[in-house]
Amino acid sequence: MINKSGLSVAVLIFVSTVFKSFAQNTPDPGVKGPFTVSTGSYNLGDLAFNAPSFPKDIEMRGSVHYPSSLNGGPFPVLVLMHGRHETCYKTSSPSVTTEDWPCISGYQSITSFEGYNYFATQMASHGYIVISISTNAINADDNSIADRGMAARAELMQHHLDLWKTYNTTGAAPFGTLFIGKLDMKNIGTMGHSRGGEGVVAHALLNKSLGSPYGIRAVLALAPVDFGRKILNGIPFMNIAPYCDGDVSDIQGVHFYDDARYSDPLDNAPKHSVLLMGANHNFFSTVWTPGSYIAGTSDDWDDNYGGNDPHCGTNSGTSKRLTPAKQQAAFNTYASAFFRVYIGNEMAFAPILEVDDIVPPVSSTLGTADVFVSYHAPKSMRLDVNREDSENAELTNTLGGAVSSSGLIKFDICADDAGEINCSVSSSPDKEPHSGYKSVLGMSQLGMSWDNPTDSYENIISANNKNFSIYKSLQFRAAIDFSEYTSVSDLDFTVQLIDATSNVSSKSISAYTHAMYHPPGSQSSELPKVMFNTIKIPISDFTGIDLTQVQKIKFLYNKSTQGSIYVVDLALSGTSNVTSAETVHTLPAIHIYPNPTSNVINIDFGKNDKSVYKFLLYNMFGELLYSSESISGNNQVIDLNNYSKGLYILSVLNGDSSQNYKITKN
Repeated sequence: MINKSGLSVAVLIFVSTVFKSFAQNTPDPGVKGPFTVSTGSYNLGDLAFNAPSFPKDIEMRGSVHYPSSLNGGPFPVLVLMHGRHETCYKTSSPSVTTEDWPCISGYQSITSFEGYNYFATQMASHGYIVISISTNAINADDNSIADRGMAARAELMQHHLDLWKTYNTTGAAPFGTLFIGKLDMKNIGTMGHSRGGEGVVAHALLNKSLGSPYGIRAVLALAPVDFGRKILNGIPFMNIAPYCDGDVSDIQGVHFYDDARYSDPLDNAPKHSVLLMGANHNFFSTVWTPGSYIAGTSDDWDDNYGGNDPHCGTNSGTSKRLTPAKQQAAFNTYASAFFRVYIGNEMAFAPILEVDDIVPPVSSTLGTADVFVSYHAPKSMRLDVNREDSENAELTNTLGGAVSSSGLIKFDICADDAGEINCSVSSSPDKEPHSGYKSVLGMSQLGMSWDNPTDSYENIISANNKNFSIYKSLQFRAAIDFSEYTSVSDLDFTVQLIDATSNVSSKSISAYTHAMYHPPGSQSSELPKVMFNTIKIPISDFTGIDLTQVQKIKFLYNKSTQGSIYVVDLALSGTSNVTSAETVHTLPAIHIYPNPTSNVINIDFGKNDKSVYKFLLYNMFGELLYSSESISGNNQVIDLNNYSKGLYILSVLNGDSSQNYKITKN
């Protein structure tokens, strides 16, 4: 929790679960915080800002939620941006709406920027200053612009931050001196809904291009469009995808996650995606939700596709649609976890984002079959075994080891070139959101189908990477091919680790996840959908083998008579916990101590090692803080006095070998 007044609160929720390796023992990020909350608003005029990329002037209007007591500080900042919506409604007949700007006589503006007040209140109660901005002028004309107004959205957000810099330094109307010194402009998170989702990505890139005058430390895209396919690296990112989206029905925001995974080999920022199975597009905003606002509301799924789909339709007896209250609670919980980790440095919530705790927090109101999280670990916390991102991945994995299959009906990389832009699951792109187009490809995938319990898929581990004991988890993303596996039941299969003496340890994925669900729905060209989710198994659960000498990773399809799946991102992630004050690690003769530490860490190379080592220190946001080289005999000291308390990752490189160590600063 962000707490500038010395208050502290921790709420632990324990929920029983069928999963042997996971239990809900993570604090609930959606619980209300200790601060009382005040609100304010500002309106500099409907035509107050001239964005360089936009043909018309734009309003400068917004709201702010903040701790009523601003003692202490500065406080971290969140900035929210809504999406494209009607801009005005007729005062005498609210059912009549327009997309004019400014609103003509007899009409008043639809305040879409107020649709996330529930989330702003939640975060302000934990010590954040939350600003939500209006983009009605852009919405009125963005379809006439080639980029649909994304550059203008970025420029508008930057201009609001410029305004808040003034409020934070000298003060100005309407707040006077209230916020002077109270905003931490180097610790900012942004959230955008729908076109605002692509807008906040565009803004993060704009801020970088200007030399990062503001510290954008986390970006969340909520049910976003991704028209431009821009790639954001170097900043923690989350996409939230509603399965029953009736507006952005191709769930194109998954590309923000997919496209950025390997685009920059030096990128050390984590990436997350949250799939909400019963959510639609509009209910995240109270202003867009029927019954919550006076004008322009809609149930986008039912209004566009009818209410009879067995999963998404609200008229169906089997409907799994979330009510507005449940959908907003779900967003509130997972968005809170994201920002409280990457803006608040509250690492207690990281298991929710990193798929170490799959049981949804109580505040989300969800069950384990309602939400699935994907996690791409920072480079410093990840060893890619097989990315499955090229045709070569059918023969040789990312580590250089051999790849093989036995008995599979299908074993093929798809969606990897202009001649094969999807995986032929469906002729509808809405059903294959991770696929792309000839002009901009989607995500390459390894497709596998089987019809015998002895069928399998293997990756040989290269000699330099056999020590799995230094990692926390084995993980990959997967999805069912519903065109070939037509049963409505979940799929299951076995993941095996095989050591150098052929000892085998086997784990069934059904003990860890519901992610191999058969995708629901039957709505014409929209459902079901191939949606990838992370499956994660703790390395420590693979018992009875030598984890320092793992020779193979094997998928054995022995749990069903037939099945068909797609797999990507096979990797090892995390590092083993360091618990002793002084620990001897696997790189030869290296001692790192003390750990935990309150000031410095010492690195002792031993007497006989003459190697050259390189040291890289990262924070948990994936940012490189320190880099140096040292030859053994010259023992290394790394000074942490100027760093805040928390967890850090020390990456030690020695020739072709590397190893990561978790460092705790007290």
